[in-house]
Amino acid sequence: MQSPLPDPNGVIVTGGITANALGVIRSFGRRGIPVVYIDSDPASIARHSRYIEKRLTCKETNDSESAFIKLLKDFGRQGGQGMIVIPVGDEAVLALSKHKNELEAFYHLPVPEYEIAQKLVNKGLFYRMLNEMHLPHPKTFFPRSSTELVSMGKQVAYPYIIKPAFSIPFQREFGGKVFHIKSPRDLDVAAARLKDKNMEVMIQEIIPGREIYSFLTYFNRLSEPLAICGWDKIRQYPLDFGFGTFCKSNWRPDAAEDSLRLLRTMGYYGLAEIEVKKDPGDNEYKIIEINARTSLQNTLAEACGADIGYAAYLDAGGQVAQQSTSFRNNILWTDDFPDMVSFLCHLIRRDIGKSETIDSLNPRKVHAVAAWDDPLPLFFQLTSLSLRAFRLILNKLNPRSTSKL
Repeated sequence: MQSPLPDPNGVIVTGGITANALGVIRSFGRRGIPVVYIDSDPASIARHSRYIEKRLTCKETNDSESAFIKLLKDFGRQGGQGMIVIPVGDEAVLALSKHKNELEAFYHLPVPEYEIAQKLVNKGLFYRMLNEMHLPHPKTFFPRSSTELVSMGKQVAYPYIIKPAFSIPFQREFGGKVFHIKSPRDLDVAAARLKDKNMEVMIQEIIPGREIYSFLTYFNRLSEPLAICGWDKIRQYPLDFGFGTFCKSNWRPDAAEDSLRLLRTMGYYGLAEIEVKKDPGDNEYKIIEINARTSLQNTLAEACGADIGYAAYLDAGGQVAQQSTSFRNNILWTDDFPDMVSFLCHLIRRDIGKSETIDSLNPRKVHAVAAWDDPLPLFFQLTSLSLRAFRLILNKLNPRSTSKL
């Protein structure tokens, strides 16, 4: 049902520590559209952008969802009505979709229904759905306990990964996206770390190679993709199971076909980031994940002429009439500092080709953080990374010293 709200008069961007929110803030701010940022983490580099018109503070607590929803309702009653909310994290997507009916009295919400959001955010539900629909994806197994994790893990060929159903709590607890299991000892260590953590995890095969493809899209209420931008994920950090740090725009319709069909079948509405990987064994693209939000590479989509967040904004005001999947290919994008580390690691591995090296040295790249018109986020990112590196070095020299910092 079409929202009775007037055309959007601004945008609310949810918080996060990555540059994901920063790209959305800049996209709207440069157009003169008012931007409200929900500041939930003091480590966020996006909070320092000059394009933020107003900040709303929502500190993380044991009941962060209620605080987040209350904040939005209060702001809506106080004059924020009519803005569009762009989520940049899984927790925000789940909260917005869960409380969608009550929040739509105040805001335009480009998010799916709660049941659909759960199937994408909860990777256990997601891979079970892919199994049921017979869609190509990595072989995945679902242990129901730590004991079953060990027994099942010993029957699966090494190497493989142990992957969480919910990524954010896992990353906060362990500092990575997955456990890379190469031996029975790795399995035992992972099981010990997971003991008593009450985290749902899966065992998943590793598809070899580095041919990873991602795309960002926006589906309207009729489940039609109004805008799409795709890219080859050339490098990531951490190296094998990390976030993209160096990408090149490219349209591969065969890689996107299964995921787009899945979203249409689900009756999807909102922003979505999809990642697939080509399996050299059968040359088939396997679905790795679908996130119900914008992505770190949203600045690449904007530079290619397919600003996904802005497409959602225009659609909320009834200004997008037809689909558009055309964008500029071969545009390079980088998340500078993490990619420097990734590039050096690949050099040490000796698995980086000549063309990739040439692209890496190309000065004409889109940047995730660096921007002449908005320099403070880069400064704070550099400061944060320098402090983190200092703590790491200090910890290696004296493991007890970090407790004093």
